[in-house]
Parts: sequence; C-alpha cells; structure tokens
Amino acid sequence: MNPLLLIAIGGVAGSLLRWQLIEVLPSLALGVFVVNQLGVLVAGIVAHRISATPSQKLFWITGFAGGFTTLSSLAFVLQGTTLISGLGYAFASLLISLLILNLVRGKSRA
Repeated sequence: MNPLLLIAIGGVAGSLLRWQLIEVLPSLALGVFVVNQLGVLVAGIVAHRISATPSQKLFWITGFAGGFTTLSSLAFVLQGTTLISGLGYAFASLLISLLILNLVRGKSRA
C-alpha cells in the first residue's frame, strides 16, 4: 500500500480516538496526559516488542501514534497553568513517557 495512504489512515484513526478519549475524561489536562502516554506505549510496542514491517511501522508509529498524541494540546494545557504546575506537568509527561519506553523496550534491543 502507498506509504502516504498508510500514514493518512493511521493519522485519522489516531486523531479521532484522541478526540473521543479527551471528550470522556474529566479534564483536558488529564485527557492530553493519558493520550500522550498511550501513544508512547503504542509506538514503543510497535518499535520494540513486535516484528513490525516497515508498512506497519508507518501506520502505527508515524500515522496512528502521531495523530493520537498531541504537542499542541499539551502546549494549550500548559499555557493555562502557573509556572510551577506547568513545569511539573511537562516534567511528569516526559518522565513517564521515558519510563514507558524503557519498560517496553526492556532488554530486547540496545
């Protein structure tokens, strides 16, 4: 299948699922945090735990996880916080993302 089509289909699916999850969670800040961590988990599993083809990686990592996760919404959440709480939220987001990737990757690859 055409790589652009794979990425587009994955991106649409990820974006729609992100919107649905954020709508049902009690706050935008929690929704953005959850979808970003789940997106890291999906990308980590595809990259490190399954034998994904290049086409599957394009769909799941570039398309789905790219559409599902959101830096722009993270920035929007942060602009409505105090400096200390915003830094805490951003630091926690990054730290937990790295922990997820390290747990998923494990000792399977360097």
